[in-house]
Formats: sequence, structure tokens, C-alpha cells
Amino acid sequence: MRLDDLYKMTAFIYQDANAIRSKEATYLHFVEVCGMLTQLDRKKKRIKVDVTSAICKALGWYFPLLAKMGIASVEELVFLKYPYACPYCREKPHNDARCKLVRGAEATVSHADVLRLVDENRALMPVDLNGWRRMFADIYPRSINAPTGFSSVALFEELGELAEAIRVYDRYPHYFYGEAADVFSYIMGIANEYALTLDEDADLDLQAEYVARYPGLCINCGSRSCMCPAVPKATVGRMAKELNVDMTGRRIVSFDAFARDGEAAAKAVFEGSGFDPRVARRLPFDRGDLNAALTQLAFRLANALEQTDSSLAGQLRHEALAIDRAERGTASRDGDASSLMMLLRRAWGEARTDVQRGIRAEDDRTDELTHLFEKRVLVVTANPDGETGKALRIDKEIRAIKGAFNRTPGNVHVEPLTAATIDDLRRALLNQQFDIIHFAGHADHDGISLLDEAGSEVTLSYGALAELTRRQKNVQCVVLNACHSMSAIEEAFAPLVVGMMDEIDDEAAVAFAIGFYDAIAAQRSPDDAFEEGVLAVRTKSFPVDLIVKLRAGKPRA
Repeated sequence: MRLDDLYKMTAFIYQDANAIRSKEATYLHFVEVCGMLTQLDRKKKRIKVDVTSAICKALGWYFPLLAKMGIASVEELVFLKYPYACPYCREKPHNDARCKLVRGAEATVSHADVLRLVDENRALMPVDLNGWRRMFADIYPRSINAPTGFSSVALFEELGELAEAIRVYDRYPHYFYGEAADVFSYIMGIANEYALTLDEDADLDLQAEYVARYPGLCINCGSRSCMCPAVPKATVGRMAKELNVDMTGRRIVSFDAFARDGEAAAKAVFEGSGFDPRVARRLPFDRGDLNAALTQLAFRLANALEQTDSSLAGQLRHEALAIDRAERGTASRDGDASSLMMLLRRAWGEARTDVQRGIRAEDDRTDELTHLFEKRVLVVTANPDGETGKALRIDKEIRAIKGAFNRTPGNVHVEPLTAATIDDLRRALLNQQFDIIHFAGHADHDGISLLDEAGSEVTLSYGALAELTRRQKNVQCVVLNACHSMSAIEEAFAPLVVGMMDEIDDEAAVAFAIGFYDAIAAQRSPDDAFEEGVLAVRTKSFPVDLIVKLRAGKPRA
């Protein structure tokens, strides 16, 4: 991938989002992310932001800004000012003493000499992002012993000059070209300073790190095309220095062609992104198109299973790439989508617990997708107005359920449905699939107690509950942790139905929930979990004969 490919790809991804932004607003976003680059010199830790991410994020806004300003080639823009030499002393490495004499002094900056170097050094123009970083390392060598803060301060001086250049761009466009090239040079300078801080056997692969964060898709919404929603003359030239960079014939001629190039680059990056673990661990699978989410998780699991099950890893990559190539993704390939889901569920089950946790640790939002391949528990509660005692017991039971999974994170996703109405429960069971449905509250011979829209108590009959539950394809167990909940149920409407035959002490009900979900968190079966729940009640010296289970096709136990 050339630098221009990354540029066009990024510009394509954000072209629709930036269409409604002014160039000034785009610049403000760029300045904002550049602020993160100071952490290298300040040695300040930022939550979820490291130096490499900050560098890539800065480039991720630098490129859309250039596109907003109509630059057809970032390579030409930069090389016309930095032709593998310092534009002021025109040496490589640059002559610091001479630069201090001529920098900014218009009479001593020879534009003709710089353009001559552009022609002479054209064959030395770097190709990919790593090559451009190394070029600036050759021109402006960094030292681990150099005073800290120079590049950060210099970058923000250049940002001030770039701000003026953008403000006056409509009347004085040449200011922008030179200042934009300077900003790029200092971003590369910060990258080179950071590379010096790495271990001797480590190298900063900036190209791979950038693609890891911009893998042919928007890093925020996960979509290929982002869906995240008069100049006073006296002030001209106060900060920006004009360099005669001639962009004639180098500007975007056809925005459609420019977009096609970007789309092609995005597709090429995307198809190769799952084969590099440094890339796959950061792919934006957590939002946006379901197709993108599925393919990204498939790539990550494929990388994790490559050594232990290369056949499964190959199938995952094949299915993921097939979905991306399909005209309408999974919507046009129902059978194949189902096949991929089965592969993902199998792969997730085969992945080691530390691998699962590692995938989640990459991003707090990972469970938005991975919980589809784990047990899912719907916890339904209802507390009629004024029932303070019931509320306290229900809160305690919910905390107990969540606590079981907090001790062993990653095995179960708990979906609470509090203050539930009948329609709330119906919609939850219509829109999602659950392995366990747990009701915490009160019941009687007629049904379970829920709420109406006014907060008053209403009864959902067991027959109606059975109809709602039968639509659940994955349900393994229904827990009715309420008094009398099993007194009128003669036939199991789920593989396993658990409940109480008569009144049961609130503390006993909570004890059962703790034991039951401790076992589920330990990846035991619902039948084993029932036995563990009964044992937990017995160890607290509560009677257990009222706690029963009804399995489909079998008598009560």
C-alpha cells in the first residue's frame, strides 16, 4: 500500500461525514487529536490511548483534511517541500546551524533549488508510510538523549500556522500546501522519537499500525462509508510562511475517480486485514454493518486458532471474505450466513478462555458481538408500586446473579428487564434469543406478576408465558423463582422449567439463584445448576422440597 492509497482510502471512508463539515471544523478535529501526541513528551498516560494510536489518529484526521482542501496526492504535496532533503538548508541530514539562519527568512530560501532537488531525488520518493517515516528520520535524525518536548512544541507551532493558512485559503491557497507538508513532517518526527523508546529488538511498523486502526472501514461505526453522524488582509502571513509549491495539475480532477481509487484501496486493505494479528485485534467489528462485525470476529478467531485448528481458521477466513464480496452480504446469502454463525460459535467454543478474555480486553464493547456465541440470560423482574419489600428482595437477587458472572467474566451475558410489562417481555423474546429466562418476583396459581403501563400489578398466565417462550429457539431453561410458580404447570414449555410449588422464604429464593448461577458461570448444564441451587439452599438450612424442576417429557423432580 502506497501512502496515497492510505490517504485515498481514509478520505473515501469519511467523505460523506465530512461533506457536511466545513474545512475549519475538520481542522478542529485534527487539532484535537494532535493534542494526544503530547503524551510522549509529558509521559502522561491516557485511558485507552497509547502513543501509536495517537499518531495513527492524527493521520486519520490529517488525510480527510487534505481531501477537504482538494489535494489529489499527499505524496506529491510532501515531496514538493521535502525532496529527501531539508527545504531550508537543502541537506540530508539537515545542517542545524544553517537552518537556524535561513528558516523563515524569505530572502535565503531558494524555491528553485528545492524544485531542482525534487527532480534529482524523484527516484528516492518513499512508497509506503514506513518509507516516509524513515525518510524524515534520515533528514532530521532524532536522539534518545535529545531534550524532550521539541517535536510536540514544533508541531503545535505548525498547527497554528496551518490554522491561519486554512482561514485564508480561499484567497491565499499557497500558504496551505507548505504548512500541511510541515505538519506531516512533525508527525513523522514524533513517530521517530517514539520508535527510539522501543526495545532494541522492536520496530515501529507504522504502516501496519495505521491499517490496524483504519482497516478499510470506519473505526467508529464499522461501515465502509462512515455513517457516524472574509479575511482581513492585515492578518495574512502572521504565522504561515508561503513556499512556492506548485500543485498545478496535481489537484483532484474527478472526485468520482478519487473515490473509486479510495474504495479499491479500502477493499484491498480489508481483504488482507484478517491475516495480520496486529491488524485483526483492532478491527471495528463492534458497530455498524452486521456483515462487518461478523467478518472481523471471524478474522480474529481465525488468527487465534491458526496453530491449534488451521482447518477451522481457514474456513472462517473463507466465509468472512465471501460475505464481504457478496453484493448484499448476509442478506443475500442466508444459508452461508447461518454457516458462518455456526463456525463462529464453534470457534468461540474452541478458543481458550484466556484467548476469549484477550479478545474482549482489546475493547470494552466486544461483548456486543461475542455474547451471541455464549449463554444469554434474560432476567425479568417486576415490582408493583408501593411494594418496598419485594423491591429489596428483587434487587438482591439481581445482584446475586450478576455477582456469579463477575467472578468468572466472559461465560454469560445477562440482560436485565426490570419493571417489566407484558409487552416488554413479549418484545424482548421477539427481538432476541436467550438460553435461560429467569423470572424474579411473585406468582400465584394463575401466573406470574408483571406490571401494566401505570405500574400496577397484572398477571401473565402460564399458558401465555409458554406461548412466548416456545418462540425461543435456543432456550435451555426457564427459572420461575417465585412462590407457587409451579403449582399449576403440568407440562414443561421449555427443555427445563424450574420453580416453586408453594411459598418459599425470600432468602431461600436468593440462595437458590446464587447456587444455580454459580454453576452456570462454571459452564455446568442447567440440570447440574438446579442441583447446585438446591444444595445452596440446603446449606443455608432452608427446606428444599418445594423447589422442583420439570423436564420436557419427564415427571417432576
